[in-house]
Amino acid sequence: MSVTPINVNDDVLKATKTYRQQRRHLIALYLLALFLMTVLFGWLLSEQYKQEIEAAESRITARANVVTEWAKGVFAQSGQALFGLSELLALQGMPESDNVQALQHSLENLTLYVPMVDEIAVVGSEGRLLASGRDNRRANVDISESAFFNAFKQAGQEELITPLYWSEIDQHYYLYHGRRLDGPSGDFAGVVISSIVPQVFANALQQMHVYDGESIALVDSDSKLIARHPDVGEKFPIGMEITGDHAVQEEARGEAAWSLKALSPIDGRERLFRMQRVGEYPMLAVVGVDLHQLLAAWRQRALILTLVMAVIALLGAWGARHYLNRLALAHQLRQRIEEREQARAEAQIAAAAFQTHLGILITDPRGTILKVNETFSRITGYSEAEIVGNNPRMFSSGLQNATFYRRLWKRVSKTGNWEGEIWNQRKNGELFPEWLTISAVYSVEGTLTHYVATMSDISERKVAEQEIHQLAFYDTLTGLANRRLFMDRIGTALKELQRHQRCGALLFIDIDNFKQINDTLGHYAGDQVLQSVARRMGQMLRDTDTLARLGSDEFAVLIEGVDSNHAQTTRLAERIAHKLLAVLNEPITLAEESITVTGSIGIAIMASNEYGVDDYLQQVDMALFHAKSNGRHGMCFFDPSMQAALLAHVRLEADLRQAQASQQWQLYYQPQVDHYGTITGVEALLRWHHPERGMVSPGDFIPLLESNELINDVGEWVLEDACYQLARWAQHPRLSKLTVSVNISPLQFRDEHFLARVEGVFARTQAPLQQLKLEVTESLFVEARDDAREKMLALKARGVRFSLDDFGTGYSSLAYLAQLPLDQLKIDQSFVQQVLESQANAAIVESTIALAESLNLEVIAEGVETKAQQAWLLAHDCHAYQGYLFGRPVTVEAIEKLVTAINPVSTSGVGPLY
Repeated sequence: MSVTPINVNDDVLKATKTYRQQRRHLIALYLLALFLMTVLFGWLLSEQYKQEIEAAESRITARANVVTEWAKGVFAQSGQALFGLSELLALQGMPESDNVQALQHSLENLTLYVPMVDEIAVVGSEGRLLASGRDNRRANVDISESAFFNAFKQAGQEELITPLYWSEIDQHYYLYHGRRLDGPSGDFAGVVISSIVPQVFANALQQMHVYDGESIALVDSDSKLIARHPDVGEKFPIGMEITGDHAVQEEARGEAAWSLKALSPIDGRERLFRMQRVGEYPMLAVVGVDLHQLLAAWRQRALILTLVMAVIALLGAWGARHYLNRLALAHQLRQRIEEREQARAEAQIAAAAFQTHLGILITDPRGTILKVNETFSRITGYSEAEIVGNNPRMFSSGLQNATFYRRLWKRVSKTGNWEGEIWNQRKNGELFPEWLTISAVYSVEGTLTHYVATMSDISERKVAEQEIHQLAFYDTLTGLANRRLFMDRIGTALKELQRHQRCGALLFIDIDNFKQINDTLGHYAGDQVLQSVARRMGQMLRDTDTLARLGSDEFAVLIEGVDSNHAQTTRLAERIAHKLLAVLNEPITLAEESITVTGSIGIAIMASNEYGVDDYLQQVDMALFHAKSNGRHGMCFFDPSMQAALLAHVRLEADLRQAQASQQWQLYYQPQVDHYGTITGVEALLRWHHPERGMVSPGDFIPLLESNELINDVGEWVLEDACYQLARWAQHPRLSKLTVSVNISPLQFRDEHFLARVEGVFARTQAPLQQLKLEVTESLFVEARDDAREKMLALKARGVRFSLDDFGTGYSSLAYLAQLPLDQLKIDQSFVQQVLESQANAAIVESTIALAESLNLEVIAEGVETKAQQAWLLAHDCHAYQGYLFGRPVTVEAIEKLVTAINPVSTSGVGPLY
C-alpha cells in the first residue's frame, strides 16, 4: 500500500505569517479591483467603438442600397429598350444592308427615349454594324472578332453586359449591354447593343450628398473604376484598375454584400468600406467612410476614461496602504492570543478527523507506519498494534507490479500527492479494491515529515458496477449478450474486418412456434427452453464468436474475422448453421416431459467494405424471413434479389394505400351457369387498375390488403358496389333473376363492426338480399366458430345466402358443415381441373357432391375450362359451373351484354345442353 503529499504546517501558524497573508489578500483585492475597473472601462470603450462602427455600417449600407438600386434601374431601362427592339426585329425581320434608313431612324428615336443610353445599335450575324442610333457612327464596322460578339454567336448567350470596354473608335470607355437576335428558324441572326457611358453613373453619384470623409464609387467586375464621388480627377481616372485588400477580398468572396476595413487605393486613407454587388450585373457599389474622422469623438471619450481610471487607481493605492499600516498594528496585539487559540482548535479538529469513516495511515519519511485509525483496522482486519512499526507493503495484493509502484512514488515526489484505485489484501487473505489517496506532509521549512494515506473500501461499489454492467449488456434469462452489446460488437467487428480485409458472418436464429410452448406449457417452461437452447448453441460456437439473445425467441451469432475468401466464409457459416439446427432439434426434458423444437436461420456474409451495420442487419433479417417462409427448420443466405423483392413489396404496399385513397378499384364479374347453359348468377371479383402498372394481379394485392388491415374498408366497398349493381339489375327483366356472389375475408368476419358495416351497406343500396350470396372460406371457422355462426345467422335472417368457397383445401370438418347456415358448397378448381387425370381428385369431387346432396346444399364447381370436365361433372350430378369455359371475369357492361345474349326471355321448354 502506498501514500499522497499535502502542505500543512507542523507548528502553529505565526502571527507574522497571518499578517503577510492578509497583506497579500489586500494587495490581491486591490489589483483585482484595478483589473475589474480596467476591464469595465475597456468594455465600455469597446461597446462604444462597436456602436460607432455599427452606426457607420448601417449608414453606408443604406447608401450602397440606393446606389445599387439606381444602377439596376439603368440596366433595366437598357434591357427593356433592347427587348422591345429585338421583338420588333423578330416581327419585321433583319433589314438588308442597303435598306437600313428606317431602322436608323427608329434607333435614333429609341436613343432619345432612353437618356441613360449613349447609343443603340444593331449588328448582323456576321458581326458588321447595320444601323446605329448615333448619326456619326460609320456603317459596316466589324466587331466579329470581339469576345462580346462571339459570346452570342458561339456560346448562345441570350443577354450579356460587359465590364468597362475601351472603344478604339471613340476613345472612350463604355459598358455594353447586348441581346441576341434569332432568325425565324431559331438560328443566330445578330445582336442589338446599347452603349452606356460611365459619366451617366458619375452624374448620378454627384447628386448624392456625402459627409466629410465619405466616398461612393462604382467599379466593374475587373476592379476598374466606373465612377466616384467625390471625384479625384486625373489622380485616379475612370478605367484605372483598383488594387488593394478590398479588391482581393472581392474576388475571394461569393457574397452579395460585405464590409471591410482597408486603406483606400485612391486617396490612401483608412476607411470602412461597404461592398455590394449590383444584382447579377458586372458591377460593384463601394461606399466608404474615413475611420479617423469617424472615431474622433470615441478617441476623446477614451482619453477621459483613461484619466479617470488613473485617478481612481491612485486613490485606491493610498487607501490600501493606510489600511495595511493599521492592520499590522492590530496583528501585533493579537498575535499571542491567536497562536494559543489556534493551537487548541487544530488539535480538536485533527482528533475528530482521525475518527472519520475513511481509513487513515500515517508513516514517517522512510515508510514506517506510525499510526492508523480504527476504520483502517476494521477494513484490513489488523489491529493497530499489528500494523504500527511495519511497512505498508504488508498489505500488498501482488496484483500491481513494481513498475506501478515506481510510477506512483514518482508522482508523489513530483506533485506531492497521488490518488487512484488499487487492490490490497486483508489479514484473512481476501483481496479487495480500495480508493487510495497519498499525501506528503512538509514542515514550515519545506522538509518532508510524514506521509498520510486515506483509503476507502470500494468492494460494494465494484459489485454494484458489475451488476449494472451485467444488466446493461447481458440478457438476464440466458446470460448471453443482449441487443445493445451485440450491436456494439457488430460495429467493432466490422471495423476490424475492414482493417484486415477479412470476411465475417451474421446469423439470426428464430425458434419455430415458440408461442405454442408458452401457451401450452406456460412461460416458466418457455424460459427453461430458452436457457437450454442458449446453453447448447453456445457449446457449438468458437470462443471468438458472439452469441446473443435479441428478443423473446430470437438469437444471433456473430462470426468474426474468418477469412478474406467469401466462399470459405460462406462454407463456415453454413457448417455452423447446420450444427445449430441439429442441436436445436435435440429433445429438451422439462420435468417429466420431453419436447423438441426447431429453428430457422438467416445468414448474411459481411465483407470488408461493402455495407454498414444497419445494412447487414437488414440483410440477415430478410434472409431469416425467407427461411421461415420456406417452411421453417431451415437456413437461408441473403441474396440481393430478396432486397429487390422487399423493395417491390414496399412500393406495391405504398401504391395500394394510394389506390385506396384514390379509389382505383373496379369490380369484374364472372358468369355462373347451370346445366342448360343459362347464366344464373355472377361472382364479383375485385380488380386493381393501377395508372402505371396496369392491371395488378389479385394474388399480389389481396394478401397485402389483409396484412395491412385495409381489407375491411376495401371489402365494404366491394360489397356496396356489388349490392348497388344487384339493385340496378333488379329493374332489368333479363337481369333481375341473377344472383351476385361476393367474397368475404375471414378478417372482415372477425371484425367486431362487421355486422354494422354490412347492415349499413344494405340500408344504402336497398338491394334484393335473397339474390346476394356471400362466399366464405374454411379458415373462418378455425377460430371463433361460434362468433362466425352468430353473424351468419343474423345475415341469414335478412335473406342473405352463404357459399363455402374452396371447399376441401383447408380446415375440413363435417361438424361445422352441419352447424353452419350454408346454402352452397363450391368445389375448388384445383380438384376440378384434375378430375379427368387423377382418380384421387375425382373421388374428392364425387364425395363433395354426395356430401352436399346429403346436407341438402347446392354445389357448384369452379375452374371448369373444358367441355369434357363439364360433362363429367354433369354425369356425377353437379349442375352448376363457373370457369373460363363459360367466360372470364369482365366488366359490368360486358357481363350485361353476355347475359342478354345468352339467357332466353323464358327458360320454359328448354332442355339441358348435355
